[in-house]
Amino acid sequence: MEYKYLLSMNTHRSVCVVRLNEIMAMDNVDSRSGTESSGFNVTAFLENGNNTFSVSMGKKAIDKDFKKFNPDSWCEAIIRKASAHDQGQIVSYIKLSVDNNGDIVTHSSPNHISDNSADFDFSGMSKTRGEKGLYQAKKTYSINGLPDWMWTKANPVSENDLPSIRVFYKEIIDTFSHNDLDKLWKMSKPAWEEWAIADNSNPRIFFNSMDFEEMLNSGDYTVRVNPEWENFRLVSYKGGRLFRLEKGAFGRSPILLDNKITGDTATYSPYLSIINGKVVISR
Repeated sequence: MEYKYLLSMNTHRSVCVVRLNEIMAMDNVDSRSGTESSGFNVTAFLENGNNTFSVSMGKKAIDKDFKKFNPDSWCEAIIRKASAHDQGQIVSYIKLSVDNNGDIVTHSSPNHISDNSADFDFSGMSKTRGEKGLYQAKKTYSINGLPDWMWTKANPVSENDLPSIRVFYKEIIDTFSHNDLDKLWKMSKPAWEEWAIADNSNPRIFFNSMDFEEMLNSGDYTVRVNPEWENFRLVSYKGGRLFRLEKGAFGRSPILLDNKITGDTATYSPYLSIINGKVVISR
């Protein structure tokens, strides 16, 4: 592709969560200081036409003594349309910072402090599940020139699809428990192919970056073969064309592998779609 859409997040002394089309794209929840810079290519999660972008900010434990917010706290997220030759133009920008009174103020561009909500679809205390106590600003932006990703043509999911969704998850889980990476590759290949298109790369590189083979060959992991389905809820995005089964505020997947040595748990959390009547991995 000639152009990519790159998301960057920069934070200072704050909890920060960035969402694209309601999907959690980046966060710094695990950062003790709340200061972080990171970014990645989000092209494959965007579609031609309108897309949404939100930033939510909260207080870190290090600032618990502040009645409101530490005036040094801020959170910034930028989407750029970039080519291989330059950093590109800013497509959408949101920054949340704190004034001298400890109140959050919104910025809709690097040089503009918004004194009202006119530049945003929403600004106020977040209504997003799992973001209680966070302040959120949300806006819509439009792009064009993207491929018609397979998920953009999917049928909307409903609760009636839960039985087939669970069967599909179980099929993925069984590929791990049987160490059948060839089958997992075939099941996920269409998604990796689109990731590769978005990044001018190779689909196998994306698949290999998940370290599935290393985990399974190590002998250190035990696959949870029987998920407790009642603990997972169906969460959909972009009008039901993308969805997952999720648990908790951060959307934990039913596909879990426990490390017998460290006690840590690895997870695979693909986004699914219903295409031609079948559940498939689409991201």
